[in-house]
Amino acid sequence: MSCRIKNPFIHDSPIEFQGTIPVDRLINEYRSRFKIDISDLLSSTDSIKLYKCTKSGYEFYTPFSIVGNSGFYEKLQKLGWYYLPWKWEHQVCYDMVDAGFRILEIGCGKGDFLRKVSRQHKDVECIGLELNQTTATSGDGLKIINSRIEDYSVDNQAAFDIVCAFQVLEHIPDVNTFLEASIHCLKNNGLLVLSVPNNESFIQYDSFNILNMPPHHMGRWKEGSLRMIADCFNLELLKIEHETLQEYHYEWYLNIMLTKKFGERVAGYISKATRLLGLRKFQLQRIQKRANEIRGHTTIAVFRKAADLTID
Repeated sequence: MSCRIKNPFIHDSPIEFQGTIPVDRLINEYRSRFKIDISDLLSSTDSIKLYKCTKSGYEFYTPFSIVGNSGFYEKLQKLGWYYLPWKWEHQVCYDMVDAGFRILEIGCGKGDFLRKVSRQHKDVECIGLELNQTTATSGDGLKIINSRIEDYSVDNQAAFDIVCAFQVLEHIPDVNTFLEASIHCLKNNGLLVLSVPNNESFIQYDSFNILNMPPHHMGRWKEGSLRMIADCFNLELLKIEHETLQEYHYEWYLNIMLTKKFGERVAGYISKATRLLGLRKFQLQRIQKRANEIRGHTTIAVFRKAADLTID
């Protein structure tokens, strides 16, 4: 299907229409599950469409204007599970930190990752960017700035040894501009570290995952589309790692698998019955025994900026 929608990742790549998201259902699900009203954010459209970049497999939603704002994320942060202080991908990046590094984290939230780095590495300078001012708090020698990477990069080119963004890229409508600005901030041979939800993991079986749709997520990433970042921006791909199923996702995984096998209504009955009978913990224990064999929620990609890289 041809259209005039601009590909936000690889500008010259054709795109293919994938489907439409029912706006009314999305609004109702947010109200039902989270007591959050998103109707104002979606008021500019009656049709959310999903497209795929044919070169990379990256999928994105339109219109681009329905991305979540600061108020939306302030409401989400009140959900206890939304900001986890330390996750698998944090440890992967932490293990790459060396003495004397300057680190920039985009979308640093409460600053938990940078705060741990700065406490363990006194000679490492940590700076965070965070648009949600009610979430971010500076302190402990940590500097958090209310700025977009596109603006911050103008006066901070070639300034950092690591630029990282954990669970951020999927929220960005114009990913090409975001990535270009992030790379501008890197020193020669600096590392770009990106973690995203892996849409080839168990989350692909969640038939209506509202947190993987606008206004929360504006794009869906897979390993193949992450690999294309290296080609598009002349970076060296150092590694891609997939997390195994983490304990904080056992319940979610179980619910998705039950729904996939039995359908939503029957899965709901099974979940209720197993809780009433005290059997839920045994189901989770079975998952725990094979968690290392199950591909988890997140994928992380690490790129190196070449010494001779120039971006027009």
